[in-house]
Amino acid sequence: MSPLRGKKAFGLKLSLIIFGFLSVFAFSQHQEFKNDAERLDWIARTIFKPVYSYLAIQIKEDFNITRGVCVDIGGGTGNLAIELARITDLKIYSLDIDSEATAIAKKNIEASSLGGSVIAITADAQSMPFPDNFADLVVSRASFIFWKDKIKGFKEAARILKPGGVAFIGTGFGNRLPPSDRDRIQTILSEKDIGPPAELLVGIEEVSSILRKAGVHEFNISSDDKCICGLWVEFRKRHPR
Repeated sequence: MSPLRGKKAFGLKLSLIIFGFLSVFAFSQHQEFKNDAERLDWIARTIFKPVYSYLAIQIKEDFNITRGVCVDIGGGTGNLAIELARITDLKIYSLDIDSEATAIAKKNIEASSLGGSVIAITADAQSMPFPDNFADLVVSRASFIFWKDKIKGFKEAARILKPGGVAFIGTGFGNRLPPSDRDRIQTILSEKDIGPPAELLVGIEEVSSILRKAGVHEFNISSDDKCICGLWVEFRKRHPR
């Protein structure tokens, strides 16, 4: 989710801001953290925990890709990858540029007993260490807004997709999260007057332009109800003619 050392600290700081982590640290003052990645992991496993399980359900139900290879770009501490592995037979690579987040992801994967299904690696979303036509499914939550070169990032996502594969990339809660959980999380963010920094917000028009420049011309863009930062991009890679 965040770029390497000088970049990594910048990305983590922005991550903390956009999801309200700086303001909700009061919820975790009794915890002891060695770094920001540990804070992010704690919050992902507590306040935001239901988001990942319901987003995994949405991905499975919407795309019905349950076997093959999946890449979770900006996978952080592995939360979405783990939840997706619980309900599919996918081999999932949780990729993040922050080595501290990757280290925690490896521990989370081991604790989940899903080590045979989920692999955490440290790498840049804008230059992924996978060959062309590698993945049946590419997913990403709360990562692309931090990509310095979003055109390059989406090009990479399209490059590693197999023909017929699906990419589902965005931010927010997804559309399966129960209203009670959505309202609870949104209340925390609203009460703390938290929202994405203006410089990170991207609208449908801008994302559409980015996708076209990345060579992705057929896509769908949707938004989350009640979530200002909720925007999702879906596209498939065409089979060669």
